[in-house]
Amino acid sequence: MHRLCDWQRSWARGIGGAAALAVAVMLLGGNVASGGVVARAAPAHPITTSAATIPLYGRPHETEKAVLPESSLDGPALWTQAAPSAPQGPLTILAWTGTDGRLNFMTGNGGIHTFRSKTTLGEKSFVRPAVVRGTGEGGSAAPVALAWTGTDAGHHLNVLYNIPGSKTMKLTLWGDTSFTSPSLEWLNISTERVLLLAWAGTDRGHALNIMQVRITPQGLVQGSKATYWSYHSAGQPELIADRTFSGPTRYFLGWSDLTSHRLRWATSADARTWMQQPAFAESSDSAPSLLGLNEQLTHVPPFWMAWAGTGADTAHHVNVLYALSYTQATTNHVQTTLPETAVGGPAVGFNLYLHGQELLVAWTGTDAAHHLNVATLDV
Repeated sequence: MHRLCDWQRSWARGIGGAAALAVAVMLLGGNVASGGVVARAAPAHPITTSAATIPLYGRPHETEKAVLPESSLDGPALWTQAAPSAPQGPLTILAWTGTDGRLNFMTGNGGIHTFRSKTTLGEKSFVRPAVVRGTGEGGSAAPVALAWTGTDAGHHLNVLYNIPGSKTMKLTLWGDTSFTSPSLEWLNISTERVLLLAWAGTDRGHALNIMQVRITPQGLVQGSKATYWSYHSAGQPELIADRTFSGPTRYFLGWSDLTSHRLRWATSADARTWMQQPAFAESSDSAPSLLGLNEQLTHVPPFWMAWAGTGADTAHHVNVLYALSYTQATTNHVQTTLPETAVGGPAVGFNLYLHGQELLVAWTGTDAAHHLNVATLDV
């Protein structure tokens, strides 16, 4: 009789027996140094909440918080394992730009208190990096890809892909520049290993751009690029693959409008042709962090968004909202303003394998040292 391994049993429990994708994953190698002691903090109570007609869930609130010993000059990037992968882990990756301008990341295989070590790269930026984890082919460790805007005079874009025990590939896009940080995601509909890089350009209107970057045995190869001249961004964009299973492949693209700073977003089936959705009433200086989850995970709503306030909110509080589907995101959602304040924008994630601690939000605090914070959320 065939027996399920741990991650298959966990996935079956979480989504009621949906088939899981069995792929090998690889841990990123590199120079690892101690990350220090993680401070535990009492969960904070929401400052304000607003609710639509969603009787199935309560209001978003913090359940636990960790203040990390690391400091950042911008908000962090957060990758989480929201879909099955075998073998399991690392479950979470937190990436940031230190106050010295160097790029860093931490991996974790448990809850928010398991970020125990970090990798510091020789690369520098003046804003946060973007990060995604890959899957291995016949190995047991997961490669990690990062993207960032360089500190060179032109602020050119860079992509790095590290294969543990093998080599590190780097691509500098000498023809493309940005004034802020990029976003990074996988092109899931391709049989090749293809990354999607999104950024706001240095043109007068700060138009959004998306480029494919292919991973080949010879290195990273620049692919097709599209510029969306009607999408004008005040800060870094957000590009993610929606993980809901109710329809075809779907991507979300989010940004802060250059003129109004209202949060705007669009959806696409192929990450090429985009359909703009109704704008959110909320505003921010940076893009919203978006998350689309499998609807079969019935204990949490499938659509989530996090952002830092602006305008009258001079303290830049962390906000989160959820909706029962992306189509209801702007019309029927529940929103909470947390008593946390952030430098840059927060990042929201979902860890499939930690039942009761899946929903995460990470941000850079406004304390004097600008420490990184990670909290669990519940409804």
